[in-house]
Amino acid sequence: MKHSHSERSIKHKEIYDKLCNDIIKGVYKPGEKLPTENELVEMFNASRPTIGRAMRDLQQKGLIVRRQGQGTFVKQSTKPSNQTLGLLVHWQMRPVQTTSSTIFGIMIPELLKNASQAGYSLLLNDIPVNNDLNYIERAQAICKRLLSSHVAGVFFTPLELSSNNSLNESIAEQFNKAGIALVLLDRDLTDSHHRSQFDIVGINNRQASLILTSHLIELGCRKIDFVCGTAMTTAIEDRYDGYRLALEEHQIQPEKQRLHQFDSRSLLSKPACPERERLLDLVRGAKTEAFVCVNDTTAADLIACFHSEGIRVPQDVRVVGFDDLPINESLPVSLTTIRQNPAALAYEAIRTMVDRIHHPDIPARHIMVSTELIIRESCGSRLKK
Repeated sequence: MKHSHSERSIKHKEIYDKLCNDIIKGVYKPGEKLPTENELVEMFNASRPTIGRAMRDLQQKGLIVRRQGQGTFVKQSTKPSNQTLGLLVHWQMRPVQTTSSTIFGIMIPELLKNASQAGYSLLLNDIPVNNDLNYIERAQAICKRLLSSHVAGVFFTPLELSSNNSLNESIAEQFNKAGIALVLLDRDLTDSHHRSQFDIVGINNRQASLILTSHLIELGCRKIDFVCGTAMTTAIEDRYDGYRLALEEHQIQPEKQRLHQFDSRSLLSKPACPERERLLDLVRGAKTEAFVCVNDTTAADLIACFHSEGIRVPQDVRVVGFDDLPINESLPVSLTTIRQNPAALAYEAIRTMVDRIHHPDIPARHIMVSTELIIRESCGSRLKK
């Protein structure tokens, strides 16, 4: 029975994510009627209670409205243009995945709900990642569209770029010159040492990473590596700094060669990439005992890579992530990670934006939402000592 309940929970989440994604992407437009529950039962090959649960969650998030005797419709905004907020955020890490692919994907329904409660509507945009050129062109096109729409404010997550970081400053300045309020999500525009003039809503990445790395050290690990992509945003820099600080606090000398910067998706591609062989050699040679990954998707790629080679997590190597994305169902071992609170982040983002719109001259603020260390199997805490 337990297995059956777990399957129903996963199915409900998949249906919710698919419908949520279709609404956000405009497959179902504002005011448009959704398929009936009977039609959804056939579409998803699911039971009526499972469909009903997904629909109730969509209604609770403020994405749909049910009309007696008429059906279910995508909620339609009636707010004037000066009550509209824009979103310039990269929130789907993998095109084949759902809205839950990044912490921002989980935040979006919460942002919609809180914006609506504050009397604002929200224009949603996604910046798909294929290569840097498409990424940049898409971001610039969205920026231009939001400027021409004369939105009241924009939530902006600075782009993850391996070069041309001035683009983030250029985008922010365009909104600033147009008198459009700007709130940054998760990270600042340039680096951790030069604070911008804009509000930031996020977490204390340095402290969270210090706690995560310290947990591995307290479990007996000394040879700990850090894995991230090639772009170093302020959030990633702070997570790396927290990792290094944890090592130093425990009298472990941070070593440059323990920083691995590459696209973790390449670990699963063919032919095998050099990074894959290097990581496998480090584990097989007992040169690395644990990996601190910059996010959960990177951790999932490492675990999948090791699993395919017969390397056991956590028995042979420990792996931890960051964000607490709902990907545990697909992993052979449950993931130890840092949990962000998307509901609290969305609430603070909307509150900060409304405050900025009404008080444009107040000094820039950095709002930090607390995080939580979630201990599961991948860190090895349950191994017999």
